[in-house]
Amino acid sequence: MLLKILKHSILAALALVLACRPTVSTPAPTSAIGADIGFLASPGLGGREAGSAGGDSVGEFLAERYERLGLRPAFRSRCNSAPSCPESYFQPFGIGRGDVLAHNIGTVVDGSDPVLRTQFVVLGAHYDGLGRSPTLALDRGRGFVIRPGADDNASGTAGLLELARRFRDRPARRSILIVNFDAEELGLIGSRVFLNNPPVSRQAMTFMLNLDMIGRLSGNRLFIEGVRERATRALIDSAVATVGIRADYIANDGRSDHATFLAGSIDAVALSTGYHIDYHKASDIAARIDLVGIERVVDVAEFIIRRTADR
Repeated sequence: MLLKILKHSILAALALVLACRPTVSTPAPTSAIGADIGFLASPGLGGREAGSAGGDSVGEFLAERYERLGLRPAFRSRCNSAPSCPESYFQPFGIGRGDVLAHNIGTVVDGSDPVLRTQFVVLGAHYDGLGRSPTLALDRGRGFVIRPGADDNASGTAGLLELARRFRDRPARRSILIVNFDAEELGLIGSRVFLNNPPVSRQAMTFMLNLDMIGRLSGNRLFIEGVRERATRALIDSAVATVGIRADYIANDGRSDHATFLAGSIDAVALSTGYHIDYHKASDIAARIDLVGIERVVDVAEFIIRRTADR
């Protein structure tokens, strides 16, 4: 009887410890996130247009960062014998411009639970920008100038890198599939390619969180898009209350990569600090990013992902 009581006491204590684990990790210095945004929005990358030399350089940069974190690639290189094809961080695809290729970049943080690790929470952000083309720009009168895309979407890309570090340091029970999408600006091409050629089955993807334009927190409002489930809204309410941000739920406009997952019947949500006067203009520069604000948005994202991946 005493052994039985002792066993129950130990199990109860263990459950309490797990329940009390912090939902948000110790963040990296804001200077680290700022340095990533500064690099991604630098003139040398030419605005990161899909298929450009600058876009390719960013893909290499992201793959190297994940490799340095010790995270395994999400994809496999194409070869004649699929099961033996080498792992790769790159998922190449055409964008309708001859032989020009764009690339999704993906990595996996393996889950800690031996059973649940076969399920995946997807964390995504597009890394491409407008480049120099005025076609989609809102300052077309300036012609072919670099649109740096510091907020759209160097901010979400830098946020993804920080979250990769946090989950590497403290894995969740389920695995985290991190994807940097290319060619979002051309019509969500990268996320569609990903979902049509997924590295894991669609059934294994339990949830998707998208970070798009998270660097201009204004009025302490974080815009939440795509929420369909009551439980998901309750989770987000808990996350923003913990971090001290106000959630502003908006209708899904289908203009970012989470919309691809929603169309594929996968529960998906996007976080954004909203549109602003510099959107799709040459004035979307790194100096105008709110680094303290972006750290708080990353905290909200971690809370959502960690709770989803651990429950």
